Amino acid sequence: MKKAISYFIEKAADWLFRRRSTALIVFRTGGALLSMTLIGSWAVSFSYSDAARTLAFGYQSSSTTQLILNIGFVVGILITVLGAVWEYQRFRDEKKRNDKKKTVVIEQRGLVDTSDSPLSEFMKNKCGWQVDSLVQDIRERVTENVISRPDLALAKVTNLKVSLAEKTAQSAASDISIAYGGVFPVPFTFYTGYLLDDESRITLHDWDRDIGGWRDLDEIDDGEEFIVEQSPAIGKSVVLAVSVSYPVDRQSIANVFADLPVHYLSLPTLDRNNHWSKAKQDRLSGEFFEYCKKLLVLGVEHIHLVLASQNSIAFRFGQSYDKRNLPSVSVYQYERHQTVRYPWCVQIPHEDGNNVEVVQTEFKHVA
Repeated sequence: MKKAISYFIEKAADWLFRRRSTALIVFRTGGALLSMTLIGSWAVSFSYSDAARTLAFGYQSSSTTQLILNIGFVVGILITVLGAVWEYQRFRDEKKRNDKKKTVVIEQRGLVDTSDSPLSEFMKNKCGWQVDSLVQDIRERVTENVISRPDLALAKVTNLKVSLAEKTAQSAASDISIAYGGVFPVPFTFYTGYLLDDESRITLHDWDRDIGGWRDLDEIDDGEEFIVEQSPAIGKSVVLAVSVSYPVDRQSIANVFADLPVHYLSLPTLDRNNHWSKAKQDRLSGEFFEYCKKLLVLGVEHIHLVLASQNSIAFRFGQSYDKRNLPSVSVYQYERHQTVRYPWCVQIPHEDGNNVEVVQTEFKHVA
């Protein structure tokens, strides 16, 4: 019983004070006018009497004052009723629209177990409509934070478009929105963004390790831009090393990609919490795209991408990568405790008939 009363009070308070709409403004205005006229009537005259004494307080109001109060009282009732009816109708119309709407939540689990705080539950607290979950979990392929079978994990990611199409098949495109978040290996996250580049209305979320929960990208843009270190050498294949959250391992890059020119893009401040601005992510992905386009103009046909970034940044860069016009790309996994610290990559060719695949590193190593 107490829970029911508490729920009713909470909903009533939400409806009366927290919710925002023109109809509720009208309702609250009518309620305020009604309250003022009632208080005015009490202020005009108040009396108390019993067998022994009579107590009276007030003043003699004129007929004009009483008429104004009466008119205000009636108008207050009419405005309150109008606002309530209007809000009820608006609520019904909104509910009909929301019954058609659906957000498909794509969550990729690989490096951190987020199953106790799924992204779908985070989104349900934000949405007033249906939320459908699409989870890709490759943790059975991860042993002590090392991916043992990246080829099998890639197969799951590649199937994402088919799974998403099944989730959205019965709904109009205008009624569908997509939310994405994950804690996933960089090559697979980049490839996921690459796959979903033409999907509209994707909102990105990221896992905050400090609080152990999901967060929106809702901070302001701090204006930081990439610092560019361009190799004087150029060739058909180059390494593009991008540092966002951590510095890339330059020594390992020199060992693994010994015969290739290396270009570096680095943020001035490397921090795991420097990415909580959507505007910043959009701007940085634009800078990344423009630099890849510059490499294309210089005659580069394939980019070996080494990316040290947060999950949402890797996804956003994959989204921005032009499938038709930019060079083909290989995105590398970093394993700090292995002899070869960039042991494999997801190779994304642009030529017809060639499939995306996991390729083990075959470069010669130098001391």
